[in-house]
Order: sequence, then structure tokens, then C-alpha cells
Amino acid sequence: MATHPEPYVKLPTAGHKTTLILLHGTSQTGPLFAQSFLATRFSPPCPCLANSSTAQVVREKVTFPEYFPCCKFVFPTGAPRKTTVFDGRETNAWFDITDFGDRTKGETEMIEGMRESSLYLANLIWNEIRLINGDKARDGEVFLAGFSQGSAIGLMLLLSGELHRRGVERGFGGFIGLSGWLPFRRQIEEVIWRDHDSNLEGRSACDDIITRRKDTTTYIRKLLGLGTADGQWSPGPNSWDVPLLLGHGKLDVKVKLEWGLQLKDTLGELEMDVEFKSYVGLEHWWNEEEMKDVADFLGLKWHNNK
Repeated sequence: MATHPEPYVKLPTAGHKTTLILLHGTSQTGPLFAQSFLATRFSPPCPCLANSSTAQVVREKVTFPEYFPCCKFVFPTGAPRKTTVFDGRETNAWFDITDFGDRTKGETEMIEGMRESSLYLANLIWNEIRLINGDKARDGEVFLAGFSQGSAIGLMLLLSGELHRRGVERGFGGFIGLSGWLPFRRQIEEVIWRDHDSNLEGRSACDDIITRRKDTTTYIRKLLGLGTADGQWSPGPNSWDVPLLLGHGKLDVKVKLEWGLQLKDTLGELEMDVEFKSYVGLEHWWNEEEMKDVADFLGLKWHNNK
């Protein structure tokens, strides 16, 4: 069984009300990701939300811990795995990668890591929701974010329905994907549109979306071998009704902008609540503008749930 290092945690400086779990990319670790992410400064999208004892801090750029003083930041690390793209060298990864230039290569080798990582992350999210308010979870207290491969595994977890099966849909607020792509996108597209025209007659648009969602969840769960312990649970049509923010650099050559746009389109076919933003001059990383958008996205969701 894979063993994950302990997550890197940045505790809140005020009372713990929310948690942001952030998933690193290929060849990174939680602590390395935290070092870069937590040091990023940006102009507050809404100065009134910034935690400041002086007006000067509000006018200046802030970090995420400064802007969200009640937020706990959790940076888990993928288990050590042999990674094909690095000549089989062991790295901390969420799943195997065969070719940076073609993410459809080596898909079979991805499955084992995706299954293990999905179960690990679902348990981590479940625990974080319970830590805040026990069994009395409020709406949207815990968000999941991922960069590159972290975005990919986060999306597979979301689409698998595993969070819904764990009963954490109320405390889970949404997902942020940075510079990501959708693994098995071609197969998922086939499932979405399979027998679509022949079955559409006599069926409402709402029923059509419900069918697409259920079929997609069923496919991913079967692909990853995510069964149910008692056989009583089945994927629900509303298990994905959370907001998503996707960001991508227009100059990204490692995870092409085209793949990010394909991801957006596929999620749109499932009528998910997706906001997509692209950034001029940005390569495979993030910048101040994108971090400001992330802070705005989180701030609006958490502020509205107070």
C-alpha cells in the first residue's frame, strides 16, 4: 500500500473556519508547493475582506494567509511512485506520467495511482471537514485546488463521485484547477455522447444531463476500481453541483492551453458550474493576476456562506 508523507500545514492565525487543500504538480511535493504558493503576493480583490489592523496593509499586496486569516492551508504530497516520464525514477506523484507532450499515452499505467490517490484525498477532505465543526458541517467550508497533475487528480476525484459517496457534499465547497487537463477525456466524451441522439426523444433536457452525469461517474468508478463497501450507494446526479474555477497560461507548453479549453468544454457538456480564465504571457506556473482571481473566487464563496 502506498505511503504518503505527512501533509505540510499552515495553520490559521485566527479562528479556524475554512480549509484549502492544495495539490502539487509533477516532480513537486507538498512542502515545495507550499513554499512557492504561500509566498505569492497579490493585490486584494476586495480590500474589506483583508485581515488588517492598519489601512497600509490593505493598500499593499498580501499573501493568502494574510487575506484569509481563518483558513487552514493543507499541502499533501503524492506517494513515491516510479514515474515513466523520468525514466522510471521514483518521484512523489499522484499517478504515472508517460509523455509530457501527449497525455493520452500510458493511460493504463495511470489507473493504479489515480485510484490510490483518489481514496487518500477523499479521506483527507472528509477529515478536514469534520475537524472544523464535527458532524455539523456548513456549506462550502473546504475547497480543493490543484496545479498541473494536482488539478488532473482533483478533477478525477470530483467526477468519480467518491466525495458524494463519503457524504461530504455539504462541507465541500468547490474546486480550483490551475494549468490542468482531464485524463481519459476522449473516453469520457464517448460516454457523454454515447447513444445520445437515439435516447433523447421523449426525454427532457434535465433528464439528459442527469443521464450524462451518472454515466460518466459510473465509467470513472469502474475505470479506477472504486466500488462500494455495502453495494447500496449509487452515483447521484447532483454530486458535482459545486463551483469550479479553471485558470491557464496562454503560453503554457507543458500543459497546453488547448487541453485546458478541452477540459472546460467537456465539463460544460455536463453542465457543471465552470469559470475559465486564461492569462496573457503566462507559461506553466501562476502569476499575480491568477492568484487575485483565486482569492476573489474563494472570498466570494466563503463570504456568502457566513
